[in-house]
Order: sequence, then C-alpha cells, then structure tokens
Amino acid sequence: MITALDIRDYTGSSLLRFLHHNRIRVEHLYCDSAAVKSVTYEHYRGKVGWAAIDRFVKGQRGSLLCRSDIELPEGYKRFESSALSRRMCENAALYLLRASAIADTKVALIDRAGECFDLCEHLTEFADPVYVVTEAADLYSEYAEYLLAEKGAALRVSKSGNCLHDADLIVSPEGISFDMGCQPTAVVLSGEKPAVHQSAPVIYDYCFDLAKKYRDLKPEHLGEMYFASALYSMSRASELGSELFTRCGDGTVIHTRRSLTEFLKKRMISR
Repeated sequence: MITALDIRDYTGSSLLRFLHHNRIRVEHLYCDSAAVKSVTYEHYRGKVGWAAIDRFVKGQRGSLLCRSDIELPEGYKRFESSALSRRMCENAALYLLRASAIADTKVALIDRAGECFDLCEHLTEFADPVYVVTEAADLYSEYAEYLLAEKGAALRVSKSGNCLHDADLIVSPEGISFDMGCQPTAVVLSGEKPAVHQSAPVIYDYCFDLAKKYRDLKPEHLGEMYFASALYSMSRASELGSELFTRCGDGTVIHTRRSLTEFLKKRMISR
C-alpha cells in the first residue's frame, strides 16, 4: 500500500487557532492493484505531533509520499524513485529515432552497470553500430557477439567516453555524473537530472497524461508524475512503463514530441 502524508497549518485568526485541536483524517482509495492510504494532519498550535501521525504511517516511514517542503523527522524518508523516469527516457529515445528516421545517426548508450541490454538491442534497429559506454565491458562484449551472430547488429563497447564527443544522440537512463565532453548540439536524454553541468542540454523531466482512474486516486497535494512514479514502483502499475512523453524538458526548455524530433534533425543537418 502507498501512504501519502499531507500536513496543513491553520492560517486563520490566532484566536480561533487556540479553540481547535489538531486532527488527523485518513482515507483509503483503491484502483486495480493500487491501494492508497491518504493521511492528512491539520494542526492549529504551530507544532506537528509526529507521535500521532506515526500511528497511521509507521509501516511506510521509509517511503512516504509527501510534498518536498515538508520537513520529516529522523526515521522518516520521502519517497523518491527514478525507475519510471528511466523508462520514459528509454521510450523517448526509441520514439525519437523512429520519428526522425535519419540514417547515420550516431547513437551512444551510457550504461555503467550493464542493466540496459533490452534497450541496447532496440537501439540497434535504428543505428549501426551502437556505441556503449559501460563499466560492465565483459558482459557487453559477450552480448555484442550474440547480437552480431543473431541479428547482424554491431556494438562498439568501451569504458571511456570518447565516443560521446561527436555523438548525435546520447541515451543515459541512469544519472550522468561526469563531463561527457559532447557537442553543444547533441541531443541528450537521461532518466535523472545530471549531477554535472554538460555542454549540451540534458532532457530528464518527462510528463504524460495519467489515466483518469489514477488521477481520481491521486491525493490533491501530490504532482501527477510524482504519484505515477510511486504507482509504477510500489503498486505494480507496470503499464505506466509503456507510456510515451507528451512533454519533456531540461529544466529550462520544454519540448513536445514534434519539437524534440526537430531538435535531432537540426543536429544532423548542422554536423
């Protein structure tokens, strides 16, 4: 079960504040495999009673859905997961290559841990070779032999990031924690906000239209994509992993599917 917590501070007159007692409201909502416990704590005395809250959330202390501005005490942790965002990154990359249909696109995949073999295989349908930057070079070398023998697809596997310097499309479902040295016009897709500034904008923020059945389930104080991430990670709503972005961005510029496709085409023309 997903547990969502909202803390509301009384903002009315100071006189009325002392006439009320803090209170907790709990609501249970269900849809398919998803179950949500929504806990709302209303306080009037300027102090949050965490002992009272703990009676309703103690089983989910380590993964509470709440606003980022709520200060949680020791032993509590706000739910965070990049699993859905990483999947959206993968879906965006495959859509972009399919929609642009440009030959000779140099595609590079960053997969340090060797976890994206399925994605890599799909990328070979649009680019030959696909360049892979990984710490799991031995695993990828074996996989490269398999792809070449079974599908005639070529991989170029390396631990260094030299192949990123002139790549047209860089796909990194995991967060980027080093300077890639890529071209400023490269299209970079990631599943997380980069830890290091890059010469090219890194698209990492993806949005899609959440199905009505899940919107009806969502507590009003939570953002749609944050809630969708919890559904995907904690409630076996695996169908969300097949969603395609309607909008995506790098923290500054927002793209639609069409504008992102044109972004890659512009890169290919200018190289």
